[in-house]
Amino acid sequence: MLTISVKNFGPIAEGSVDLKPLTIFVGPSNTGKSYMATAVYAVMRAVEGRPQVPYIRNLDRRGIPVSINNRWKASDELADTIREWVSLQEGKTWDPEEQLPVSAMPQAIQAALMDSTRQVLELYREDVIKRLNYNFGDISSLINRTTGHKDFTLNIRRNEPLLDMDLGLTESNKADPNFDISRALTGSNLIENWGPDYQKDIDISPNLYHDFFFSSRILTADFALGEFPLNSYYLPAARSGIIGAHKVLAASIVRQSSAPDSQRMGMTGLPGLAAEFLSDLLSLGGDRLSPKARLSDAVSYIERNVVHGEIDLNKSGRLPLPEIAYETSAGSFTLEHTSSMVSELAPLVLFLKYLVRPGDLLILEEPESHLHPAAQLQMARGIARLVNAGVQVLITTHSDIMISQINNLLALRQASPELVENSGFEPEDFLQQDQVGAYLFRYNQELGGCETVPLEIDPDTGIDEDEFAAVFEGIYDESIELQRDRN
Repeated sequence: MLTISVKNFGPIAEGSVDLKPLTIFVGPSNTGKSYMATAVYAVMRAVEGRPQVPYIRNLDRRGIPVSINNRWKASDELADTIREWVSLQEGKTWDPEEQLPVSAMPQAIQAALMDSTRQVLELYREDVIKRLNYNFGDISSLINRTTGHKDFTLNIRRNEPLLDMDLGLTESNKADPNFDISRALTGSNLIENWGPDYQKDIDISPNLYHDFFFSSRILTADFALGEFPLNSYYLPAARSGIIGAHKVLAASIVRQSSAPDSQRMGMTGLPGLAAEFLSDLLSLGGDRLSPKARLSDAVSYIERNVVHGEIDLNKSGRLPLPEIAYETSAGSFTLEHTSSMVSELAPLVLFLKYLVRPGDLLILEEPESHLHPAAQLQMARGIARLVNAGVQVLITTHSDIMISQINNLLALRQASPELVENSGFEPEDFLQQDQVGAYLFRYNQELGGCETVPLEIDPDTGIDEDEFAAVFEGIYDESIELQRDRN
């Protein structure tokens, strides 16, 4: 499980969240929920697009990274150790399922793998900073000045196997990451490729270093980043407003793609999150994209019970890019002829159909937006079905209705089969206590900013709802006072 912590980050003075299959952020407006969600997104998105062997820079004529090759080439101990250890593996019959821990390898090889891991993490840290820059612009403006600090800290931690790394803008946040690769495992196929055909008459074999480097990079990158989602998607709030401009944006981009370079503007004026959201949305329906069958049940549930129709792409329009269509028994409609509820949910449905897959992270701001309370109940069930289909979901919400329904879904496992059946629930709706994490964002005067408070998840009653209860009690007391005054 990954833990993301921040200090002096925007409105957040101190905050820490453990990422569960379903992570929920609640609290008043302007307390940092979106800031924390964006920090999580930057951490995850920085992993995306990494090649199987990442960060190959400055290759020499033999295809060996110059900086790594020079460092390892100077180590006769490592060269001799690899030769000796690989030769000991020759002729050995490996079980295809056998995994060898790094701790069983010679010390010189362990040291090389430690060095490789450190480089992967340092470069990954640079990529997270770039992602934050892209999402926020000048990230120096994110520092919470009221706390008197000159930097923010973002910490990424994983307990098993250990990974602990800070990042920020100053040198104090650039210390070596703390990690323990000794328990990482590697398959026999990699070991067999560690220079089996090296030339013994060459003092230090290019092939040997080439094979060892690539194999070690695969191993160390998988150790450092292998548990992170392969893909992450962020659906910001006010999606109906953005989706309303879909046609205009599509037409504009098409026009600009055929204009001279000097006349192209692109979407550089948009914030990073909005630009990525639109870029993903406008890419839908290409030849490389097809509906994700493994999420079809959850998508069908949302369309049937929340949208009350089907949302898909209509490629028969005049634009080179497909239009979004809403289809019901009454006919097919473009989004400008639908309700704001349909426009709000259209990108979610399309992302689930064409982009998101099990193992991905989906960050969804305010899933209750533009939804009737009855539809919010159904949306909560749709989110539970996504979680049970293998999608990691993070939501920000102001809806006590959705929280109450999630609490009911947590309680289903203790309900009788008769009650579950009579209530219309299905196994796909069930949530387990260890699947869900919830955090309250609130202002703390002593800290000079906002904090995150983990909410207890009781096996009987679910997520603590005191924050919403206080609001309801206040308005109830106000109603009583008004009634008394009239009497």
